[in-house]
Amino acid sequence: MHRNQNITIMNIDIRFNETGKIIAAYNGKDITMDESPYMIYLATAGMCSAVYVRAFFTQRDMSLENVKLTQIISYNRATNMVENMEIKVDLPDTFPTKYNKAIKAVVDQCPVKKHMVTPPAVSVTTNLDVAVQA
Repeated sequence: MHRNQNITIMNIDIRFNETGKIIAAYNGKDITMDESPYMIYLATAGMCSAVYVRAFFTQRDMSLENVKLTQIISYNRATNMVENMEIKVDLPDTFPTKYNKAIKAVVDQCPVKKHMVTPPAVSVTTNLDVAVQA
């Protein structure tokens, strides 16, 4: 299989701390606005999914220990665009297999993911637009 030389695989790791707070990291470093607004944008699909996973576990009084998500991104350096994204949910060995389809359905509810699949139209305006039209 021929691999595109311009593709970089980026893994964003999303974990829960001891209080259930969602933390996203890339290359071992927490993603913050100080580092990269673009990485914050990319991480939102996985972080949003983590909100839904956390709610699923909380509703069933299940521990989030050993639960993590990995957002696997195929990024094309030539176009500066994401070509593919996968959200992998790593579940503990104690997770009931009967909930496997349910956890996938929960992740699919994430509105950020839905917006990436069907993006809105985006326009740019300035306060001078009214003056130009006059």
